[in-house]
Amino acid sequence: MYSLLFFFIFVGCYLLYITSKKAKVGKVPPRLLRLAQPAKKAKIIASVIFMFSWAIIILDQGFGSGTFAFGGYIMAALSVVVLLNPLNYIRWTHLLGLFAFSIVFETFIF
Repeated sequence: MYSLLFFFIFVGCYLLYITSKKAKVGKVPPRLLRLAQPAKKAKIIASVIFMFSWAIIILDQGFGSGTFAFGGYIMAALSVVVLLNPLNYIRWTHLLGLFAFSIVFETFIF
């Protein structure tokens, strides 16, 4: 569950990053680029993703700790996007593989 939430938060952060005019965006998947074309629509979609993730975390952990954890997840996702995207280290195939591994690992632990 946390892997899925972090993946949604990461996608929301990446959407916000590619709508920035100052960011040097390298290779972006065409579907994600099409989703981010009108910047206003992309920001609304990212906000909806963030609110959905925040609500799920609050239901799971409570209001105070869920809000604090959501802030930490947002900071971690934004740090990864801002630090690694200009270096072209973010590959969607690697991220999907890591996501699949984390889902399987999380399933066996919990």
